[in-house]
Amino acid sequence: MKKLLLLAFVLLNVGFASAENTMADLFNGKTKLVFLGLDFTQAKYVGRIGFTDPAAIQNQHMVSWNNLIEMEPKKFSLQKAFNLKDDQYASKVEDMVKFNKAANVADNITETEATLTEDQVKKSVSKYSLSEKDGIGLVYVVESLSKTAEKMTVWATFIDLSTKKVLYTEKVEGKASGFGFRNYWAGSVYKINQEIDSKLYKKWSKSYKV
Repeated sequence: MKKLLLLAFVLLNVGFASAENTMADLFNGKTKLVFLGLDFTQAKYVGRIGFTDPAAIQNQHMVSWNNLIEMEPKKFSLQKAFNLKDDQYASKVEDMVKFNKAANVADNITETEATLTEDQVKKSVSKYSLSEKDGIGLVYVVESLSKTAEKMTVWATFIDLSTKKVLYTEKVEGKASGFGFRNYWAGSVYKINQEIDSKLYKKWSKSYKV
């Protein structure tokens, strides 16, 4: 009986191991990509003159910036950037919208440029409660929105959705542009996506594609 239980345990763990995803799987078309949106829980807002209504940022704009990813797929989808078929790509920002409720905008408005470390990124990811369990997730862990430098800086972070393990993370910047507060910073997200499409995908695929 003990041997049978041991065998069942081993087989179960082999099953879990085989379900894990790698960056190579993504670039070889063997798994899907889920764009999870933006995590603002560690973000700094640089240049007080540009962030005069922290309540609106927290209660309105964070939700809007994430929802645009699903509401305007022609502009914010990463499917083309990663050369993925329709059944290999999805966007689901609901989990980040919920997670961002723990953010504190007012206390993170500053005049000093700020940085995150990879360990801080991983710590944030470890707290996620993700409804998606299959494939690889991509989240932008926001480091800063800098009115001074007119840019948003994020850590583009790839997560194995079956384990929440961070597979890879890299800092990416996007120039802010657009009319109105929401669109100005949404323009940064668009530029970050363009940077992935025009430069980073090629670099990443060379590193991971077999």
